Amino acid sequence: MPSRYDVTAVCKAEGRNSFETVTHLCGESYDGSEWQITMEDAVEGVRCGRFAFVVQSEDGKQHELRIAMSPYARYYLKADKDRGEPRTLLSLPTH
Repeated sequence: MPSRYDVTAVCKAEGRNSFETVTHLCGESYDGSEWQITMEDAVEGVRCGRFAFVVQSEDGKQHELRIAMSPYARYYLKADKDRGEPRTLLSLPTH
């Protein structure tokens, strides 16, 4: 069973395409401490079944993050409701 994490913020790198803008996922642990993980480590954790990440969208619904491949042949995570670009993650506050 994967460990589940709620993503509440992201770290971004400016000047990149929308698929590579989000560099880290961020959130708060159950004990109140903050956590941060690189996109590469998050993708690998989801791929091997160690992690599951969810994000709450503006409509209040929770969406699981899924692995996708960009047009540039790089893996990234996006909300299951996003069609192409990771719009849900891009709309989160920056950390």
